[in-house]
Amino acid sequence: MNNKEPWLAVLLSYLFPGIGQIYSGKKLRGAIVISIIFFLNALAFWEMFRAEGKLENALFIALLGIVILVWNVFDAHKTARKRNSEEFENARKNSKDPWLTMFLSNIFYGLGYIYIGKWWLTILAAIALIILSHIFPEILSSLIIPIFAAIVAYLSYRATPVNREISKRLAILIASLLPIINYLPWIFIILTRSFIVETRYIPSSAMRPTLEVKDRLIIDRYNYRFSKPQRGDIIVFSPTEELTKMGHQADFLKRVIGLPGEKIEIKQKKVYINDRPLAEEYILAPPGYRFGPVIVPEDEYFVLGDNRNNSYDSHVWGFVPRQNIIGKAYKRYWPLKSQGPI
Repeated sequence: MNNKEPWLAVLLSYLFPGIGQIYSGKKLRGAIVISIIFFLNALAFWEMFRAEGKLENALFIALLGIVILVWNVFDAHKTARKRNSEEFENARKNSKDPWLTMFLSNIFYGLGYIYIGKWWLTILAAIALIILSHIFPEILSSLIIPIFAAIVAYLSYRATPVNREISKRLAILIASLLPIINYLPWIFIILTRSFIVETRYIPSSAMRPTLEVKDRLIIDRYNYRFSKPQRGDIIVFSPTEELTKMGHQADFLKRVIGLPGEKIEIKQKKVYINDRPLAEEYILAPPGYRFGPVIVPEDEYFVLGDNRNNSYDSHVWGFVPRQNIIGKAYKRYWPLKSQGPI
């Protein structure tokens, strides 16, 4: 009988769901687990970021995925154990398991050392962790600590006083993959925020009644890579040169009103585009000021807040260059009662 290490299966399924089942000889079972996890992650992401999606639905799907992930680890152990001979299982249970030691040390720094009775190594690992956290800046320590944890996990594996089918190469490979697993969520978040979507918080009343203070939005960073902003879009943009000179550093959020080459004028409590009044059902109140006429320069945009009389926008400081535009606000996800497309 081809015996399998149950806690090695657990480690493999921790690294990537379904791999532990494949290692244990259940390839179809492993493939099903992989497919389910991939489907749930994609569905949660889609439900969270599509305009009509509901946050509570995305959270429920994510919670279901977590339940599957936990079950996957237990199932990997059970699947591997069922393949083993009684003699192998007895030998495994009557000795310290190096793969269990490694798994425990990955769950919490040095926990595996407690399992094998080497408390002093646990204390040393804890002291080293505290020192690393205080010596290095927060961002750098968040990169170093997962590597430190992987080293501790591997050393705890080597410290286990058992010589049963121990593979140093496989242990090194798993230890090398452990930091990557910890980095993946951060890499995913960074790539998503940089190229696809990000979240924003509304700090002022300048966009009332469309957006209220403390609303939380999802911003599409992807669409404007292939298309131009349109009139009516609510955009996020970095401070213009004029705003930077005034000391502004935070990004702005306003509605696009004037497109490149258009004539803009505000008079008689209305906005005129090329001498035609703009129909605006979204504003809080008509503008109580005069502005223009001006021509929007090429590759620049004229933006206003929906709360026309209480908005610091293009009628005060000028136009927004195309390169300053970060993305389009398309969905409010908080508060829950107001979530949905903007």
